[in-house]
Amino acid sequence: MKFRSYFKLLGGALAVLIGINASAQSYLQNPKYGPDEETRKECAKNLSLYSTFYKQKNYKDAYKPWRQVIKLCPAASKNSYIRGANILKWRFQQEADPNKKNEIVDSLMMLYDLRIENFDMKGMVLGMKAEDLYMLAPERYEEAFNIAKEALSISQSKTKPSVFFTYMSLVKAMYDNKKLTADQVIELYSQLSDLIEAQIAAKPSDVISQVKDGVDGIFANMGVANCDNIVALFEPRFNSNPDDLGLSKKIRSLMSANKCLSHPLYLNASMKVFEKEPSADLALDIARLQYEAKNPKLAEKYYNEAVNLESNVEQRANIYYELALLTFTELKNLPKAREIALKAIAENPNMGKAYKLIGDMYASERNCGSNDFEKKTVYWAAVDKYYKAKQVDSELADAMDNLINTYSQYFPSKEDIFFYDFKEGDSYTVGCWINERTTIRARR
Repeated sequence: MKFRSYFKLLGGALAVLIGINASAQSYLQNPKYGPDEETRKECAKNLSLYSTFYKQKNYKDAYKPWRQVIKLCPAASKNSYIRGANILKWRFQQEADPNKKNEIVDSLMMLYDLRIENFDMKGMVLGMKAEDLYMLAPERYEEAFNIAKEALSISQSKTKPSVFFTYMSLVKAMYDNKKLTADQVIELYSQLSDLIEAQIAAKPSDVISQVKDGVDGIFANMGVANCDNIVALFEPRFNSNPDDLGLSKKIRSLMSANKCLSHPLYLNASMKVFEKEPSADLALDIARLQYEAKNPKLAEKYYNEAVNLESNVEQRANIYYELALLTFTELKNLPKAREIALKAIAENPNMGKAYKLIGDMYASERNCGSNDFEKKTVYWAAVDKYYKAKQVDSELADAMDNLINTYSQYFPSKEDIFFYDFKEGDSYTVGCWINERTTIRARR
């Protein structure tokens, strides 16, 4: 049965050979099939023979005629290189002798070089060459690293996504074998991330997004990037060229990924990016950083930038809330803080925490009134806001009940209410900046 199958296959190849006689003149006259007529005939014969075997997945019998094609007419067909790589990788898998396996890998590497020589596309082919070398001979990682590095330098952001991942794997191999320093790894990862981000921006896909996650994962697990390393590497560059937008973005990306947000370099780089490319998210990020850095006036500035740039209603409400909190706790401007909190409520009427914040402002007021009775009336207004907070947001109910119980103890007593000629249940307007209409209640 094996002989029958073989001769059947060979017969198919011969039939193809007979079929090409009609177009033999085109082969004989085309220099890509060889320098002379005899070579061109041999090329055509072997090209047809190996192609027939290859299509039947008979890589063993395809090998010899394929080798003749590469030897006699290397410029005849790009398919001979694509198929040839598959044939050689098949032979590699079948071979048990380590020395012969190495010879096959060398043949594959030479095949890629010959393909570049005859069909160019150097960046793409070098990428495939690096991938196959690392896959088949991982001990040759340094050679593969240099090939992949050259591939990326040529193809840039148009590099095949899998080559990005292979390159980062090779960076790790180089570092693990002490061929790269931590600073070099950070620099190479930074450059690679720029290329990946550029590809995502130009042509987003699930594949490139997955590759990005994989590359980031390799880098994170290497343990080379700590805040001190990043600052030592990039702070001098930033100080020398603070207006380099690409550098500032790179610093932000690396420091964010490694949770170095409290370092002044991250904040300074963020502000430089904002100057060139303002956005609501970036302004909010800077505002929060300034808040944490105890720079309330600068935080206020960037909160206002954020709310002016933000179009989403819910997010605007959140920004107003944070700004109101800053104005209350850090700037100590209670009337203005309430005004901003009311803007948050206008954007999102169900924002219970904004009502709660106003209640806290009222409860913190110690100088609203000319006597002890008037000063205690602020707690009526505060409790009203706590009731409103739990009314619009049921998740706050328990917390608001605790505050209501706490501050109800500071209401005026029945005796005080009677002494100042008021009655429980009557309306009352709390004085000073609060100017809030409420209901008279006695302490219980």
